[in-house]
Amino acid sequence: MILDIAYTQHQGTDWRYPLQQDALWNSVEVLQSRNLHPAGLQTQADVVSLAVADGLGGTPHAERASRAVLEELAAALQGGALFDRGLVRRIHARLCDRLAFGETIGSATTLAAVQIQGEQCAVMNVGDSRVYRLSSQGECQQLSRDHTVLNGMIARGEAEEGEEYANVYNTLDSCLAADSEDADFDIHHCATPFLPGDALLLCTDGVHDTLGSASLQQLIVPGTSALARAQILRKAVIRAGAPDNFSLIFIASKAVAY
Repeated sequence: MILDIAYTQHQGTDWRYPLQQDALWNSVEVLQSRNLHPAGLQTQADVVSLAVADGLGGTPHAERASRAVLEELAAALQGGALFDRGLVRRIHARLCDRLAFGETIGSATTLAAVQIQGEQCAVMNVGDSRVYRLSSQGECQQLSRDHTVLNGMIARGEAEEGEEYANVYNTLDSCLAADSEDADFDIHHCATPFLPGDALLLCTDGVHDTLGSASLQQLIVPGTSALARAQILRKAVIRAGAPDNFSLIFIASKAVAY
């Protein structure tokens, strides 16, 4: 199977955060650009891993946390590590080794990562950066889980899905923070078929909060290249004001012609 991969970043328009706090790993390198125009690559590698991370504004050096987490993830997976929850726990420990002291203690980020092998895709995330699967029939499904206070309450039966609640309940209850005492975070992990014609979208909340899931699905035109779809989404976020840093990776799959 051939994977057609496109990716882009922008620092957004919020003057309070002049640095790019997001980072992305396009399966080849970790990138952290204030204005990365859509670019692409293709691969037929047996195993392909990609990820985005969204440094949390309000923490000391969010941009360093997001980059550190993706650098550690890339190094571990390229070294043969298993794509499982234990890997994320070890990455958190390495984040603490690198930043849990002095002015960088408490620096925090989210993580959304995928690993594609054959016709299967595994997903892991901490926080609210997302992974969507778009089937060849045009169906859109969120594979990641937002780790918010509200979703935690719903899981415990303390709130009902579909009901309206105050915005405070949409704050994160799990992230990766450079603090060895902040290790009680949730990790979502799932696996799904990933067949020729299917596609994946990894994005930070600067994309999905700005556009909304319904608009995301409407904007993605089936059958177009990954690069074209990344360009469409980037333009839509910027047209909507780009109120936050944003990063996205689009992966389209197609069968190998013999």
